[in-house]
Amino acid sequence: MALSENVELHEMADLIEFSEEARIRKKLVQSKGAVCEFVCYLPGQHTVLHQHPMQDEIFYIVEGSGTIIFDDRDNIPVKQSSVVFVPAGVPHGIATNDTNRLVVMFTKGPGVTGKAAKGFMLGE
Repeated sequence: MALSENVELHEMADLIEFSEEARIRKKLVQSKGAVCEFVCYLPGQHTVLHQHPMQDEIFYIVEGSGTIIFDDRDNIPVKQSSVVFVPAGVPHGIATNDTNRLVVMFTKGPGVTGKAAKGFMLGE
C-alpha cells in the first residue's frame, strides 16, 4: 500500500460554513493517535464547558476572535493564529463575542478512546 493511500488533504477555505441555528462542526481526521475537527461559530455562539478525561486538546484559531473559557481560572482571549493547549481533564469551552465570527481547528489525542478504541484500525 502506498503512503498516499493513507494521506488526507483538506482545504480550510472550503470547510468554512456558518449557520444561524448553531455552530457548524466538521470532523476532518480520526485515527488511534488523533482526532482533528473544524468548528465555525457566528457571533454569540459557543461550546459549553466540558472535559476530555483521556485526551489533550490543541486549538488553532483559523479566523476571527473569541475566548477559551475555563471554570476555575482566567479565560484566554484568542484571535487568528492563536494556539492554545488544554491538558486532559481540564474543563473548558469556547465562545465568540457579540460581534466576531470564529473559526477553530482543534486536535485531540489520543484519537479514539474507551470502547471505540478496541478494534479500531486506521482506515476503517
